Amino acid sequence: MAKVIDRWHKSRPGKDEPECSEHKGKVRASGHGKGKRWQVRYRDPQGEQRAQNFERRVEAEALAATIDADLRRGTYIDPNAGKIALEDYAQQWVAGTTAGPTTVERYEGVIRNHITPHLGRHSLRSLNQPSVIQGWLRKLQDADLGASTIGSLHDVLSGILDAAVDDGLMPRNPCRAASVKLPKRDKKKIVPWSLERVHAVIGGLPERFRCGGSLAFGCGLRQGEVFGIAVEDIDYKRGVIHVNRQIRIVRNKMVFSLPKGNKIRMVPLPAELAKALKAHTKQYPPTKITLPWRVPDGEPRTYRLLFTDAKGKPYNRSVFNQGDWKRALVAAGVIPPRTTGAQYFAAAPDDGMHALRHAYASVLLDAGETIKALAEYLGHSDPGFTLRTYTHLMPTSEARTRRAIDKALLDARSGAPAVGEGGEGPEGPPEEKNPGVCTRCALAA
Repeated sequence: MAKVIDRWHKSRPGKDEPECSEHKGKVRASGHGKGKRWQVRYRDPQGEQRAQNFERRVEAEALAATIDADLRRGTYIDPNAGKIALEDYAQQWVAGTTAGPTTVERYEGVIRNHITPHLGRHSLRSLNQPSVIQGWLRKLQDADLGASTIGSLHDVLSGILDAAVDDGLMPRNPCRAASVKLPKRDKKKIVPWSLERVHAVIGGLPERFRCGGSLAFGCGLRQGEVFGIAVEDIDYKRGVIHVNRQIRIVRNKMVFSLPKGNKIRMVPLPAELAKALKAHTKQYPPTKITLPWRVPDGEPRTYRLLFTDAKGKPYNRSVFNQGDWKRALVAAGVIPPRTTGAQYFAAAPDDGMHALRHAYASVLLDAGETIKALAEYLGHSDPGFTLRTYTHLMPTSEARTRRAIDKALLDARSGAPAVGEGGEGPEGPPEEKNPGVCTRCALAA
């Protein structure tokens, strides 16, 4: 229990001790008149003695009441614990996270470039005010960062402060306060490429990687998964591809790792794409490539990759995206040719290799494939994410509605029993129409 102590006067004076000349009924203590008069004393949950001094008694009594309530509820926070600077705590947090290496690298970049410069010197306890967080968000907006980027940076800071709350260093996470308003994100819908553009871009790729473009479209693989596909991952007999790994860059070094979200999966292999892969492996035999697993100093692993560059090395995404991919976009007329003297091609943020994956999704949805199956093929852990991303590409139900009502009206006029009214009809229950996926549309060779 917290107690309020008068530091200037004795709590148990002797009988013959003189009365304080300044405070009636009190006996001076040796420290009379020195420092703050009122002290709150209590023991924390670990049994350690704590004390805090105040000029006014009312302030001390208010703290004592708060501490007593917090101790009873189990929500006590050590007043001195939050003195650690955010930049120091953030480094501890990122060092202890169990996230993957590329995620850790992203966290480090966010802390270094966007959190430490603005908030790093703040102590954790000074961040309790949501207005400080709102001011930080305003600075990010003034720096012309997009709403989506700001949301991602806010998520990282919120994760750090969540951990601080769990560690007993803060009473609550100010990022989650109702007064903290994030800029609204633009809900930009994905516009899939036409099949004509898919064919044109793949046709503009170097011949040794043209089948890699077909694989990205024909099976919906991510770029790193195409770079990391090995001959042993293809099961021609069953007609499937096993997506077991990807190539990614960690601290500027290429490594093998599990696919995004650690989600190994199996994807149907269209017959036409299987023929194209066989022809590719005949012309460009698989190359043994050894890279560390997961992190730059990880265990070396060797796979016979289907796609390597002209030097027989694994594709580096940065080099590929700024070179071979941009030249394919130019050949297809997606972006203009590089102007004389220009160092780089035109930017194409919505036309990266991921566009082939979006085209794959649009073809399957147009053919009547289910969201659940598409999520599995794409390697999404949550079908709800797949639905939110591609729901606008799903075939409309308007045509089905019109056909159903037209049929009911025609049946009523002719006197024939409508389906569901008096039986299944002379031919039995109507069959559901499922056109499947056209193999020619599911492959851009």
